[in-house]
Parts: sequence; C-alpha cells; structure tokens
Amino acid sequence: MPHAMFRHAQFCFGVLLVLLSGVKPLAAHAAGEHAEAEAAIRQAGKDYLAALARGDAKALADLWTKAGTFTDEAGRAVKMHDFLESATFGKDARQVSVSDSTLRFVTDDVAVEEGTSETVAAGGASDKWHFEATWVKDQGRWKLDSLHESRAAPSTNHAEELASLDVFAGQWSGEAEKSAMRIGAKWDANKKFLRRDISITSGKASLAGTQLIGWDPQSQGIKSWTFLDDGSYAEGIWSREGNVWMVLSSRTLPDGAVSSATHIYKFPDKNTIVWKSIRGSVSGQATDDFEVTLKRAAAASK
Repeated sequence: MPHAMFRHAQFCFGVLLVLLSGVKPLAAHAAGEHAEAEAAIRQAGKDYLAALARGDAKALADLWTKAGTFTDEAGRAVKMHDFLESATFGKDARQVSVSDSTLRFVTDDVAVEEGTSETVAAGGASDKWHFEATWVKDQGRWKLDSLHESRAAPSTNHAEELASLDVFAGQWSGEAEKSAMRIGAKWDANKKFLRRDISITSGKASLAGTQLIGWDPQSQGIKSWTFLDDGSYAEGIWSREGNVWMVLSSRTLPDGAVSSATHIYKFPDKNTIVWKSIRGSVSGQATDDFEVTLKRAAAASK
C-alpha cells in the first residue's frame, strides 16, 4: 500500500499495501471458531487494494476506524481519516509480498496480525518491513484500527526514491492571501540533494530561505532541512502516495518557540502544484490552514 508515508513519515505506510493484500493465508491458529472473521479480514484487505488501485480515498478511509492510526518506526503517528480527507492516490506500480503472517484474536471483535512484508518498485528497489496491525469489528465490519511498522532490512538503492522528487524541479510561482511565492528547485551535481530556494513577499514584508531535500540514512527515508533568513530552521519527513506528497514539518522559530504543520503537495499535472498546509500550530496553539497553487515557469516546462 502506501509507500512510506509516515515511514519516511513517512506517514509511510509501505507495509500497509502488503498487509492488506490477502496474498497469504492467515495463521492456522486463527481458524476454527474464527474462520468466518478471518475470511472477512482477508476480504477487507482485497477491498482496500481495489480502492487503492482506483485512487478512491473515500473508500480507503472507510476501511479504517475513525480513530485509526498509522505509526512509523520512529514513533510518529497519523490519523488515517485526517490524511485521507486531504489525499488522492495514483496507481501503485510496486509489487508486494508478505511472509510469516500470523493472526491472533484478542477477543471475538479484535485481532492482531504480525508479519514481514516486502515492496519491490518498478526499478527493482526493495524494502522489507516488520508490521503489526490491529483489526477491530466496527459496526459489523472489520477495519484497521492501528498499524505499526519497523524496517526489517534497509534498502540498498535510494536512487529511485530520490528520482521521484524530480517533479519539484524547476521555477515555480503563485499567490495566496496577498502573498507572492517564488520557488526555484534544482539538483546538486551528484543528484543527492534537491535544493529549493524559497521567497515569500507580502507588501513590504518578506521571508526567504533554502531547503535541501535528500535521503536520510539515519531514518532511512526522505527528509528536508530548511534554513530561513529570519533565523528559524525546520526539518520535514517526506512520504509519497501516487502523485501526492506529504511532509511532516517541525520548525524552530527565532524566539525558540516550536511550530509544526503537515504540508500536502498535489500535482494535478506536471506544471501545477497545489500546496496545502494543515494542522499547524505554534507552541501548541492552532494556526490557520492555507492553500496556494504554484505554476511552473513556461521556460522550465518539458
């Protein structure tokens, strides 16, 4: 399923696609009195994959409980209903497999599945994960209530993950709420980091900075580091679902206060970015959401 949304946030769900694939029978000890429930869980997995294949975020959300949460290996968590309300999905070209999958019923209405999964991208890059998922019976239907994953084996080739950032390269501009935004992005010589130079002006006020996006070997995911001319700095954990990127950002302000937000980048086409910032806060106080549409400069179009 989802690719390292949380994972590298990664709101990563790399393993979820596998988890829900239903390609392996559940453990034998889940049979007998729970055979009907086992079959229902497997069918829920098939329904999830069908919704993912057609990019149906509403149907995907319907297969999570309202409070259903994905947690990556670093302990970062996201409520899937909130994420799916703001996300769209394209077709997933990765092949998935699952092994050593076991299912145990905690109660008649709660089951825990554990196993190892592998995702193989079109270019051959692969990732292995250990997952633990909790299924609950919600109003007569089995749904995911939680999913935890941890990397079982590090990927040895990150070129494909980094290449997926190509869509951000170029010169971009847009306006929102009387503020003008300009972003220029290009790769370094070794194509290890994508550098984005950002400037925002609103009347006489302005803010500029530089952002580097690349592979973080410590977290084993795509990460960004941003430095702004007001003295603030930020880090972001990146993940992708189809043509949608999500970034979990934490920023330290000049006075030491900490702000956070979730940034969602959608690509209606190769020359348009719809950038939405949601669930923002400064020192725990909520801030307003914003949305801006950025257009690629004609000279940079391919």
